[in-house]
Amino acid sequence: MSDIMTTFEAIMDQLHVPVFLVDVDADGGFVYRGLNACHSATSGLENSALKGRNVYDVLPKRFADTVSANYAKCVDGRAAYRYEEVLSFEIGETWWLTTLSPVFEGEKVVGIIGFAENITEYKKKQFESLESAVEMKRLSEDISLFTALAAHDLRGPLRQIRLITELTEDGFVDYGDGKVEMLSMIRSVAARALTKVDEVLQHARAYTGEPDHHSQIDLGHLCADLTAILDPLSRFEVSYPQKLIKAEAVTLQVVLRNILENALKHANTKVSIDLEAVPGNSDLLEISVSDDGPGFADPKTAMITIVDQKSEEKSGFGLATVARLVASRGGELRIADPKFSPGATICWTLQAQQIEPQET
Repeated sequence: MSDIMTTFEAIMDQLHVPVFLVDVDADGGFVYRGLNACHSATSGLENSALKGRNVYDVLPKRFADTVSANYAKCVDGRAAYRYEEVLSFEIGETWWLTTLSPVFEGEKVVGIIGFAENITEYKKKQFESLESAVEMKRLSEDISLFTALAAHDLRGPLRQIRLITELTEDGFVDYGDGKVEMLSMIRSVAARALTKVDEVLQHARAYTGEPDHHSQIDLGHLCADLTAILDPLSRFEVSYPQKLIKAEAVTLQVVLRNILENALKHANTKVSIDLEAVPGNSDLLEISVSDDGPGFADPKTAMITIVDQKSEEKSGFGLATVARLVASRGGELRIADPKFSPGATICWTLQAQQIEPQET
């Protein structure tokens, strides 16, 4: 038994941050040594329910698979491992920013000290902010379109005024009553108005929303977390790629969560998440989620319904908002040919790049 782990266990209740301890057994398995009072108060988990028990004896299999993979990364990497994760406890679905630190005995990793920060409120605000941003962008685009149409409609009459004025000036006899100056003024006003209208049109056409900051995302890790949340009892066979990508993290979390949840609602036995590069564009990736459910009777009509419907979800985004979110980020949501027969496949493109893992 590690002296460091024993010492840390004795003082961990004095720390006002959620802490948990994991022993690494001789076979490479993970056994909970305990968690501190702050963690219990935050997560609702009791130390007595975990202490001395294997991960798989405490958590549903999908959750156990996910957290074990995280612990294994810390042990295999022999270094601190920091990541976001979403877990489901009795208090509800909770987002954590977790840092795992290996404990050594000689050259061997014998334990893990985990510090977990509850970031649920932060993530909730991120998702709400993103939904508001999507709606604001939609409204801005409507205003921009209206402005462009109005400006375009004004160009015709203004050009006619300028042309008629020029025709009238041609051969006009000046009787010294100021009418030549009036015609010149009309032509000048029309020309200036046309210049302003063209500026409005240019601004309207150039409108683009600002995307979120792109960051490195472990897609396999995110898929594992979401699968554990949405299918904790492993009712379905869910496959997903183990890839690193660079993309907007919050947008990806929202879209993937909603599409995966929809697929699991309709699947019979399996769901597949796939990642492909978009030919001819190194800045676009396509993610598809396929299920072996009944599929769409009329994919074209179904897609129109998804895009046009108003979300009836009391919480979360809903597919209609997700479709607008994808479009606002320069992507496209579509129903593709099903991977399974019968089945359904929903794809979306996103501004992202694959990251090749560095060789060690």
